[in-house]
Amino acid sequence: MELKKIKYNLKEDGFCFLPKTFLNRDIKNAREGLRRVINCEYRSGREPENRFWNPGDDPSSIIKIDKPHLSDQSIWDLITNKKLGQLLGKITNSKFIQVWHSQVVWKPHSKNHSGNAGWHRDSQYWPFWSKEGLYTAWIAISNVSDQSGPVRFLRGSNKWRKIQGMDFFNQDVKTQEAKLKKVKKNKEVINAILNMGEVSVHSSQTYHSSLGNKEKKPRVGMVVHFRTDKSKQIELKGKKNDYLDQIKDASIAPIIYQKKT
Repeated sequence: MELKKIKYNLKEDGFCFLPKTFLNRDIKNAREGLRRVINCEYRSGREPENRFWNPGDDPSSIIKIDKPHLSDQSIWDLITNKKLGQLLGKITNSKFIQVWHSQVVWKPHSKNHSGNAGWHRDSQYWPFWSKEGLYTAWIAISNVSDQSGPVRFLRGSNKWRKIQGMDFFNQDVKTQEAKLKKVKKNKEVINAILNMGEVSVHSSQTYHSSLGNKEKKPRVGMVVHFRTDKSKQIELKGKKNDYLDQIKDASIAPIIYQKKT
């Protein structure tokens, strides 16, 4: 794939959109695998790390499950895809790419603010990592339109200073945006409109959010948090961090790209 086909610049804009990266059958298989995991069917014999939705819960709620790649081979195959690893290595100019966390986000038709995710930076929730060398790839398992609650990026915000009051868990996005307007009058919001199999990538320092899904079909994304050789671990005194321990285990945190020397 030619790099010139990539939309936006990861370094300058804080995000970019990759053209179609996966075959339709790979996406279809992964979607079926995600359905199995959502319904507590774990073909690998391993449970996902955390579940924030279980069968019998409100079907209009967003379904989030951590590390579903542990539980189904089709999801493992998706996040360890060779082409994905090579692309991520190229756009980050890195020696290696390691997946250290994943999450499925299955967003059904939203009621009121139920589908909102507030403006935030991923780095504010990752005190155990440096701010450099940390990224997120968002794989579209379904088509994503303006109406389905796409991820929204603030262009160039990876270079901004910290803005107080920004929080993923704050679903009152309008209040957040009123505050943003006072701080950044000329902000540019870019929606990640993706076809199934396409991928958005953003820096851990990029402010992003999403609104509810107004469509009848669910908006489905596979979130892949990855690190490069530029990342550094931060030991927190008196606190044990499973994520840092898990990167030593290739069955949990696979390296999906390594530059040839």
